[in-house]
Amino acid sequence: MPINFDDLLDDDDSIVKDPRDIFLTLDRDKAFAFPRDIQTEVMKEWFGKRDKPDTVIKLNVGSGKTLVGLLLLRSSLNEAIAPAVYIAPDKQLVDQVIAEAEALGIEVTDDPHNTDFQSGDRILVTTIHRLFNGKSVFGVGAEGVKIKLGAVVIDDAHACIATVTEQFRIDLPNTHPAYQEILKIVEPELKRQSHARFLEVNSGDPRAMMEVPYWAWIKGQEEITQALHDHRTDDELKFSYPLLRDILPLCRCVISGQKLEIEPDCPPTDLVRAFSRAKRRIYMTATLADDSVLVTHFGADPDKLSDPIVPTSSQSMGERMILMPQELNPDITLNEIKGLLAELAEEENVVVIVPSKSAAKDWEDIADQMLMAANVVNGVDKLRAGHVGLTVLVNRYDGIDLPHDACRVLVIYNLPEVASFSDLTDMAVLSDSQTGLRRQMQRIEQGMGRGVRSNDDYCVVLLAGSKLTRRVKSPDGLKLLTPATQAQLDLSKKIAKQLDGVDIDGIADVIDQCLKRDSSWVKISKKTLLKAQAKTGLVLDKASVAVRLAFDTARSGDYKAAADLLSAAANSAQDDDEKAWLMSKLAAMQHHLNPAASQKTLLAAYRLNPNVLRPIEGIAYQKLAAQKGAQAAEVQSYHRERFLEAADRILEVNQLTDDLRFQSVTPDKFEAAIDDVARFIGLHSQRPEKQFNDEGPDNLWALPDGSFLVIECKNNATSEKGISKTDLGQLDQAMSWFVGKYTKGATGTPVIIHPLRTLGDGASEVEGMRIMTEKELKKLRKALADFAKSLGDPDLLNSQKQINELLATHGFNGDEFLKRYTTVMK
Repeated sequence: MPINFDDLLDDDDSIVKDPRDIFLTLDRDKAFAFPRDIQTEVMKEWFGKRDKPDTVIKLNVGSGKTLVGLLLLRSSLNEAIAPAVYIAPDKQLVDQVIAEAEALGIEVTDDPHNTDFQSGDRILVTTIHRLFNGKSVFGVGAEGVKIKLGAVVIDDAHACIATVTEQFRIDLPNTHPAYQEILKIVEPELKRQSHARFLEVNSGDPRAMMEVPYWAWIKGQEEITQALHDHRTDDELKFSYPLLRDILPLCRCVISGQKLEIEPDCPPTDLVRAFSRAKRRIYMTATLADDSVLVTHFGADPDKLSDPIVPTSSQSMGERMILMPQELNPDITLNEIKGLLAELAEEENVVVIVPSKSAAKDWEDIADQMLMAANVVNGVDKLRAGHVGLTVLVNRYDGIDLPHDACRVLVIYNLPEVASFSDLTDMAVLSDSQTGLRRQMQRIEQGMGRGVRSNDDYCVVLLAGSKLTRRVKSPDGLKLLTPATQAQLDLSKKIAKQLDGVDIDGIADVIDQCLKRDSSWVKISKKTLLKAQAKTGLVLDKASVAVRLAFDTARSGDYKAAADLLSAAANSAQDDDEKAWLMSKLAAMQHHLNPAASQKTLLAAYRLNPNVLRPIEGIAYQKLAAQKGAQAAEVQSYHRERFLEAADRILEVNQLTDDLRFQSVTPDKFEAAIDDVARFIGLHSQRPEKQFNDEGPDNLWALPDGSFLVIECKNNATSEKGISKTDLGQLDQAMSWFVGKYTKGATGTPVIIHPLRTLGDGASEVEGMRIMTEKELKKLRKALADFAKSLGDPDLLNSQKQINELLATHGFNGDEFLKRYTTVMK
């Protein structure tokens, strides 16, 4: 007769609560003999503070986070804190967690309706998308809690962020009726912001983008809400509209020629009350340097977040040789880097992470597979299964595991781009601020971690692109990385000193030392990581946290308290860009209380940074000063102040020329590059249309002879039938503006930057106009690069006479610029 051994257990023995003890009682696969020291340390510390509502655990990839998370949930269930759910970023990782749970002998399910899950006998393993969406099975808003949650583990919390923000965003294509209705409602104010930009949006230009001013958005709420409500069951709205319908006045709307996006400053994840009311929320993250997302995206109380659990024992992330080819030699070209990678890809899996589809085009000629949203899972499976060659991964910096031979060479190409229109408009303001830099550095570091997934893994990481190289090289950027990555980059700098000026073949030799397991490299690499000590405290960006707290306060209807929070944050901002960003948010909050005060605040923000919304009035045009001093003196002053090393100048000019391209660059970046080119060659410059919004040109240059270039940029023009009537109409309007603003003695030459030099249907040539086509733009890019190299000679930079000769050689002075870098209509 079988014996019931359960009857032999004392009541106290029948329930094991300590996670490590639970592990030892499991009927597990023999691969799981004992928990690792790191896992034991983490579980022990968590068990001592398990009653805190929000806990953060920081473990590097390969440290066994999945096992830890499952055991913490099993421990919670054994204490009757149930049900328990393990949240992963995507379905692929859900399958991996389920497989590991089964090997451990822990009962799990992927069905939220499973009765064993709801009764606390099984752990639910599901995606972040299943938890947060407008039709969540756990209940949304007024629906209350449909399925209660006691304990929640968010695995790889940083990788879940993109999905969370997507769920709390309305995305409508220009073919959707609500897009057209909303555009019509806000049209008058968009025209007042920029009539030219509105015309581009209205014509369907995918790169033209405008944020709806908050005063127009709030004024039109009744009609806008009606438009969305009428289509609430459409596929584009049925999951997102229920999450935003009650907070639409606190949302932002950005419209492009192809679609519009509506989203709040922070996702109100507490609308899924099962999550916000769970007794235990455990956030498992890699040891990234910024923890603000736990507050901004998951609504954790910054004052109640416990200190993160970070193991004291070594958490080596694995071996990475990090190289920046353009730091080693600024003259190395993208084609040379591609040639090197193509050779490496004959034997190894090489993965290139690019920020966008347009950036991916640079790699099409050597790519064996291009992975975007729809085919990422299958493509990653191929990499894991065997040799593929060179893979291009578009805008996926997290949530991808490429262990061991799946990726031996990883390339981060150019700076990561933001995911949403609101983020894009924010980054236009924050790009040079600490807040903006922190966001970019975190994405870069996430990307760098894709190829090393355990402490016995190794990978070569190449950082390519002028902008990326400058960001990572900067002292401000370096300090925002984790200690382990800083240590590996410090080793990279030591390598760079030995390789200064090396060609691409020399870089290939160094890469081989890692890939072929050179014993001296392996030794120094491991020693470097042992010295790196992980940070033990939470790193929260004060500005981002203030925005979240103000958002939550405003949702309760207390706009005054919300405004006070933003005002305090603006007053303690780290720099003018961050201050302008916070003041623009303060202005939006003040509008609910005092519209006049709101406009004053916005005007002050605009004067700090013209990339924020334009206030309704108060921006008076300030004439561009004529060139008074010698152009050579301007060059001397600009370059001495800005560049300490010749390599920095080369990186700067490479960044400029990267942005001086047709089609692949947004209009704003292109116009900013034209503005920067003027200063680079010693000219005064201005962006009247952006800075003052009074029908002025995109760019205005003052030449040494007292004349001006009135420039309209059409780098994204797509018509093959010549320069359109609309584009030339804008150039004519810009000249009329110039004549009205400047004295009769001032002369201006109209210049249009456009891929074509023929007239389109119904278009008329503007008197005296010049055109810069791809041919002239290419010539300008090369001349700028040559000019920068020549200025690397310190003796030359000290001589205004030699600088003048150099300016003349490259045609950067007066009329010669027009002759060399522009042409006339065919």
